[in-house]
Amino acid sequence: MSVLREDDADTPAPSMAGRPDATENAHQSATIPSRGHSTALAPALRRIFSERDPTQCGSMHLLGLESLQARLGSRWATVAERVHQLTEKLLEQKLGPSDAWFRHGPETYVVVFSHLGPDQARLICAKLLEELQKLLLGDADTDSIIVHTAVQEVGSEMLFAPAKLKDMLDAAVAQQRHGLAGGKAGQVEPATAAGAHPSLSSWAGPLEVKYRPAWDSRQQVLSIFIARCCRARRGRMPAWGYECQDDPADPNQIMQTDMAIMRHALDVALELYDNRFRFFLSLPVHFETLAALTRRRELVALLQTIPAHLRAFMTYHLTGVPAGVPAGRLAEMVSTLRPFGRTIMVVVDIHGNDLPAVAASGAKIASLMLPPGSSAERLRPDLLRFAAAAAKLRLHISVEPVEDVAMEKLCEEAGVSFLAGGLIGGWVDVPENVLRLSRDELVKPH
Repeated sequence: MSVLREDDADTPAPSMAGRPDATENAHQSATIPSRGHSTALAPALRRIFSERDPTQCGSMHLLGLESLQARLGSRWATVAERVHQLTEKLLEQKLGPSDAWFRHGPETYVVVFSHLGPDQARLICAKLLEELQKLLLGDADTDSIIVHTAVQEVGSEMLFAPAKLKDMLDAAVAQQRHGLAGGKAGQVEPATAAGAHPSLSSWAGPLEVKYRPAWDSRQQVLSIFIARCCRARRGRMPAWGYECQDDPADPNQIMQTDMAIMRHALDVALELYDNRFRFFLSLPVHFETLAALTRRRELVALLQTIPAHLRAFMTYHLTGVPAGVPAGRLAEMVSTLRPFGRTIMVVVDIHGNDLPAVAASGAKIASLMLPPGSSAERLRPDLLRFAAAAAKLRLHISVEPVEDVAMEKLCEEAGVSFLAGGLIGGWVDVPENVLRLSRDELVKPH
């Protein structure tokens, strides 16, 4: 209200009346606002409230970060500023040009929608908090995500009613079932009704991080665990890697996926290390994450949190590298990752000519991701040719997936150093200790 009156930004905000649980996000003073165009906020709010019909459209919400703060616990103090930066970035992405928002106190945001009604806007706010939890923690607790919606103005005070995301989703499912049972056609998901395309997060499961062992054929050990994300999808096979995103080609979503995997894997690795587990962890880093300076800085800030004693057990596989990338460009990215791990491998195309650039960049391993259904018989000439070229450049080779003994035998003939796939071991929730495993022991059960 002080913004609308164009009062000083330090003017205390009026109190918010209502039930105790409906005002838990209210604070004594408003911080206005943290994004760069604060001078445009007051006119935007005045336009929203003066032009709209309050009985038909528009709504105001309180977006609190208390649930996230509770889950982060003692880590909140060190990551709070980063959480706010990410929250504000998501607000900019989710809100329309005619909407407005500002920060209200240390853990709360006021979000004002110019056209959306309370139900649609409340769901957008709740899904934003869910996305924030997934990005920072790897999963979301829908029962802890609460959005407060302004439902009534009493004198100079505003009454806010709380709503849990879990209750919203349950209601949406019940409504959809009721519509199907009644033979109603043309019903759409809330995101579609709001004018947006239905996102993967609206019908797929939460982001999960899984680990798959890779066999070191030279040392005869299962020592490396490859981290990758997945999401369950109703009625379909799970989505893996960057297919877990709403837009697999979006650079910012790619970066957030890389960082979500990294945060989860680092937490798991630190806990296992403290319990005397020893293994090498291989983390994906996409070319797009390192391609832009702003995204690279965000990734490096996270990499810098890796303790020195853990860096000796970290490896990185650089994915999404375009064909024909200059050696200097690739070397720049490899140099960015090198201080934070033991080695870097680059995922390449078996039919490409990028091995000289990989060798010149300082990477030690060229990694092949075979398409589904690849057979040893068909792959044989290409893999042997590729292996000969890699050997001349003193590059090791990694192959994934290796599903049967015939493919493993071809890899042995080609001198492949690292193998991963169904024959080696399936996806697990937690990496395991280094295990000595000879080739005879590897293929014996099969």
